[in-house]
Amino acid sequence: MNRQTLTNSLLVVLVVVLLLGINLLFYVKPEPDAETDEYADRSTHSSRPYGTLGAYLFLQESGVRVSRWEQDYRALADRQDVRVVIFVEPRTKPRTRQLRALAEWIGRGGTFVMFERSWPLRLGRQQLLPGSYLPPEGPGSAFGQVPVQRAVPWQPGGAFQGVSWLGISPKATTVMLQPVPISKIEDEPSFPLQMTACVPLAGVQDTPAVAEVRYGAGRIIYVGDPFVIANQGLAEGDNARFLLNLVRLATRDNAGQVVFDDYHHGYRATNGGLLGLLGYFRGTPIPWMVWHIVALGLLAAYTLGRRFGRPVRLPVKPRTNALEFVTAMARIQKAAAARDLAIENLYRRFHRRLCHYTGLPTTAPLKELCLAASERSGHPMSEWRAVTERCQAVIEGRATIGDAELLRLAQRLRALDARLPP
Repeated sequence: MNRQTLTNSLLVVLVVVLLLGINLLFYVKPEPDAETDEYADRSTHSSRPYGTLGAYLFLQESGVRVSRWEQDYRALADRQDVRVVIFVEPRTKPRTRQLRALAEWIGRGGTFVMFERSWPLRLGRQQLLPGSYLPPEGPGSAFGQVPVQRAVPWQPGGAFQGVSWLGISPKATTVMLQPVPISKIEDEPSFPLQMTACVPLAGVQDTPAVAEVRYGAGRIIYVGDPFVIANQGLAEGDNARFLLNLVRLATRDNAGQVVFDDYHHGYRATNGGLLGLLGYFRGTPIPWMVWHIVALGLLAAYTLGRRFGRPVRLPVKPRTNALEFVTAMARIQKAAAARDLAIENLYRRFHRRLCHYTGLPTTAPLKELCLAASERSGHPMSEWRAVTERCQAVIEGRATIGDAELLRLAQRLRALDARLPP
């Protein structure tokens, strides 16, 4: 790894650490806001006024086989023990495929209890369409904390055995069974069964608030107000008895399972794996960190794999080593009888070191240079002068030497060079 690559890598790591630090520094877990009737968690996990944890625990303590449904409606085909599905006005509504699976399950004998005020249930050519608000009645709250209206039973027995009135909120709506517009029927898949007549079960004055619709071998119970099953409304009137009678009648004395639809409230079973891991880190800065790392990784891969500038030639390694080069030069000089060139190669380096040793410039006369070297080294001046003058004469062409003298002169240069400090 070269220096530039190392610098780029450290820069990327620094940016990643900076982004992670910013996320951790500025992340503040949001405090839950006060719920409203239009925007509330109505799941069985919520113990707030609009939740249904109280209804879930009430049925559980009453001996009803109750559980939370955290899967798609298409999984109902594999659950023969589920007899009742309780649907309490979630913010996320079922899609067409889920409705088709739900319709098949109801047609086989299931009971779908929906507490809804605005969403129309479309199964085939008919739809349960919520209507207007119920006519106002005098307050009938047993606790006086919230305004409550009274819905009286119209059909004796069954789910209303022992029920004198139901406590509903002023926002409760009525329901109507109407045909679906032709334009919407063409865009949706066909359903094997159709909803039959809507039978009102309870209401205010002459306006129904609770109705029953047959669908194949099963039925749909519509209650136009989730307040009836909410934590704050379960104790009003005979709401709790009505709920218990309803599920016992549908399960044939606890012979089946009752499930609360928490899937559409956002509580979804993932069976582990990647989705389970993502669900575990939901609401934390970890997903943002992962996405930052992925983005920076892609950026780094792009920048390292792309050239920004002119192409640079790759370094060419020498094909020979230093010893081969010296051997080749020696053969060339021997073949050319260039003894003066061989002496010059040795003497030039020795002369530079000698000047550096004596502190004189390279243009100093040889006599002064040898005198200074003799004084510093303690060796006779004649040794220094004889070698340097002979080499200088050969280099300048004033003298010629043979191979034997060349070898002796080179040895004497090496000996004098060894006296110089490194």
